[in-house]
Amino acid sequence: MNSSTWFLAVVLASLTSAAGGIAYGHADGKAEAVAKENAKAVKDLTGLIDSHAQLVTQAANASKAIRQAIARRAGADAQTTEEFKNALAATADSRAGCLFDDDVMRRLATAQRRAAQAAAGGILGEVSSASAGPVGP
Repeated sequence: MNSSTWFLAVVLASLTSAAGGIAYGHADGKAEAVAKENAKAVKDLTGLIDSHAQLVTQAANASKAIRQAIARRAGADAQTTEEFKNALAATADSRAGCLFDDDVMRRLATAQRRAAQAAAGGILGEVSSASAGPVGP
């Protein structure tokens, strides 16, 4: 082999080596770009999962508040029902003639106002407690 053949062989080897390096660098660059995109997607998904967890917590808190309001409302309804029963029991013998004493009528009017306030306040509204003394219409 003469020197020009050697020179040509070295040039061809260098060009082949450079082409291989360029191809390797290009593939490595593409892989790095894909890795950056994947990291951004993971970060975005993590943010979505975190916001979803916060929404679940808020929904659980709202559900708890609604259950408590329903329980308070059920207690108020039971109290009102008991008041009606007691008021009607006090005059059971007079009901045939549709006679009710003033105290019964005041209690019925008070219970009616409380029921109207509770209905107007919605399920989360506070219900006033029954007063111990007589209240006028």
